[in-house]
Amino acid sequence: MAEKDLLADLKSHIRWEDGMDDSMLSFYQTAADKYVVKKIGHSEDYLTIMVATVMYDNRSATEELSEALNSLEPIFALEVLTDGGANE
Repeated sequence: MAEKDLLADLKSHIRWEDGMDDSMLSFYQTAADKYVVKKIGHSEDYLTIMVATVMYDNRSATEELSEALNSLEPIFALEVLTDGGANE
């Protein structure tokens, strides 16, 4: 159930157009969740949505994607400092 809620949240945060295939979202969600886990050591829904949105919005520009993900570094650091993996 939580996965469907996360997918719905993700869909509401990206520029989703009518007729687009919802199955694309699970790819971005999975990739983003793996990225978040690598960065902070555990999964965090709000970060997964942020990263998936960045990945989706910058899917055709590798350099811009890298820059956009790098801009999230302070948020990852803050999450580690304030949470410390309490969600494990």
